[in-house]
Amino acid sequence: MKKIITVFLSYVLTITLLQAHNINATLPVQKITIYWDSSLSMQGKDVAKELNFLTNYFKNVPNAKVELIVFSNSIDLQKYFTIENANWSQLKETLLKINYDGVAYFDVLLEHKKSDIVFLFTDGIETLDRLTLNTNTVTHIINSSEKANFRVLIKQSHLTKGKYINLRKIDVKKALSMLNIKDVKKVELTINSTHKEPENAFTKEVSTDEVSGIVYSSDGALVGATIVVNGNSAGAITNEKGEFKINAKQGDILTISYLGKLTKEIVVGESPLIEILLSNDENELEEVVVKGARKEETIDVGYGKTAKKKLGYAVQSIGGDDLPEGRDDNISIHGKFSGVRHYGQNDDISQMVFRANSILLNVFPLIIIDGTPVRRSSSVGRGTELTNFINPNNIDKITILKGLAATNRWGSEGSNGVILISTKSSLAGKKSKNSENTALVKNNDFTENLSLISTTVNEKYIEELKEFQTLNEVYAHYLKQRINYLNNPLYFVNISDFILQYGNKELASKILLNCLEINVDNIEVLRLIAYKYEQQQDFFLAKQIFEKIAKLKPRDAQAYRDLALIYQETGYNQKALDIYKKIQNNGYLGVDFSGIQKVVTNEMRGLLLKHKKELDISGVLDNYLKEMDYDARIVFEYNDNEAEFELQFVNPQKKFFSWSHTKLANEIRLYEEKTQGFNTEEFLLIDAAKGEWQINIESKVQQSKAPVILKYTVYKNYGKTNETKETKLLILDNIKEKQLLGKIII
Repeated sequence: MKKIITVFLSYVLTITLLQAHNINATLPVQKITIYWDSSLSMQGKDVAKELNFLTNYFKNVPNAKVELIVFSNSIDLQKYFTIENANWSQLKETLLKINYDGVAYFDVLLEHKKSDIVFLFTDGIETLDRLTLNTNTVTHIINSSEKANFRVLIKQSHLTKGKYINLRKIDVKKALSMLNIKDVKKVELTINSTHKEPENAFTKEVSTDEVSGIVYSSDGALVGATIVVNGNSAGAITNEKGEFKINAKQGDILTISYLGKLTKEIVVGESPLIEILLSNDENELEEVVVKGARKEETIDVGYGKTAKKKLGYAVQSIGGDDLPEGRDDNISIHGKFSGVRHYGQNDDISQMVFRANSILLNVFPLIIIDGTPVRRSSSVGRGTELTNFINPNNIDKITILKGLAATNRWGSEGSNGVILISTKSSLAGKKSKNSENTALVKNNDFTENLSLISTTVNEKYIEELKEFQTLNEVYAHYLKQRINYLNNPLYFVNISDFILQYGNKELASKILLNCLEINVDNIEVLRLIAYKYEQQQDFFLAKQIFEKIAKLKPRDAQAYRDLALIYQETGYNQKALDIYKKIQNNGYLGVDFSGIQKVVTNEMRGLLLKHKKELDISGVLDNYLKEMDYDARIVFEYNDNEAEFELQFVNPQKKFFSWSHTKLANEIRLYEEKTQGFNTEEFLLIDAAKGEWQINIESKVQQSKAPVILKYTVYKNYGKTNETKETKLLILDNIKEKQLLGKIII
């Protein structure tokens, strides 16, 4: 009897297997698209669970045509596979060989796929790009990462009428049942009736905490419009399509503003998508310009004479004959200039002040003699530096410069005003033996012989890569060694530069993007990488990073200045001008631009002079359209405004002037940078002494939150069609002694 039963069961099993085989052979072939995120963050996912999911899926869908699209910042692989009788070994082998590198760009997902089913394997982390799916394509999102953008994954799958499958929370059977796979549906009936999805902060907020919209006018989409939620700090700026997303719930009031448009307030309703039309502001004042003809007047500004109309500010001058007679000990200008008074213990020019606005900080002006700055006295007890080494009888002229505009050229060193002294000796064009010490500054002769800063990288990991011959070998070794350097941004910076030597810009870019994947909200690292992309001429990625910084730091003045500048680099000149105009009109509420006002003004003028014909310059004042005649414009930017360093400028006569970015020497400057949120300074050479100028740097960086990088840019013919630009990037952490940064020939 047992034998009969055994034979019968064997027969039934055989028939069942044959039927199953015949069914599989006759099942319709499904068209499947698999998007596989290969960005660096996906390296930590549970690949085994995802492959197990696909194994069980193909057991139930044994015949399929599969399109595999592997993507990070670009499409790494697009390949087609045929699955027969659940044999997906070739596809599985391909997935096992994927390297995870770079950041995810989700724009590839916007294509409408006419597949029977679409799978997206991703953690949804939005480093630079927003995850937005094509709502005409039903997409099921599968995630197995512990760290993921859960709220976005849930929302996007819901918008496409797909499923969000979190393999860290549910098993494969449950996952397949969500896709209505018949083999497991019966098994899961009880589970379906009792199972409750775990609650978390993301699922609670899916439909209520984010509003999307578009802001436009009669002219089209508005770029750079500001959206603020009344009563809290949430804010957003529209992109190039006029689109925005902002955290807001039903009943919140949004304020939408744009330069030249009427501000509008709207109440958030039930719809998660809103459209906002802004009307023109008809109350803008028209500019009134009065023009006349007069003889051009020249003014001595320290390095020679400049047309007064080019200055844009008032100056006062006196000749040497106006100084008190009979004095040969020091120079006094007491009573000779309006608004200038004695402050120190004697009436030496070094202790005159234009405005004593601090009892804690030095209020004495900067003194420039024949184009060279001299040591200044201190009003807070840190020493007195008299001008008694200058013979008053050798003075030809003294000029007073007041205010921020007048001190453009001297940076924050001139914030207390500038006194320009020109001597008769300098006018003669040569020095007499007897005048050797009468008009020369003491203690600022440059006698050092400094070496040029080296950009060679001598790190161990670079030396290892030099052992390999081909790019494939180099990349394979990089994938092995990077595990030891994941938290070192300079590693990715240096590897990216090394890869560029092979001419593969796309791979170099991908490697550098890893810094952002790991340090997604670190402003210092973001700025470091943006500077690096600018140097590599990848202005598109630099623009995206600067836009991200602006979203993270909407109260920082630097964020808007950087946006305007990168928009110029990428050809969005009108967008750049709109930002400049908004800055000049105090259009960014709560943002203080006073610390970089002169930088922004010069850059706005440079844009207008080069591209005026193609721009809408309505509302731009005439003084922004004046020509600039700088011998050189030197701009320093640094990714960390707490970084300490000292710059030294040496003129052709080997006299030096120093600018300190340290708490000890320039405490108020560092405080302003931190509170206003800026990290840029510029120096202008106007009618400068002809010859070779030298710029030196001494790093005083001790400890920093991230590698400290200094961006050094020298412009020639600034604001003209023949403008030239030279840029260097320096890692200040690597500079251990004073070194030569560069030379400028005037």
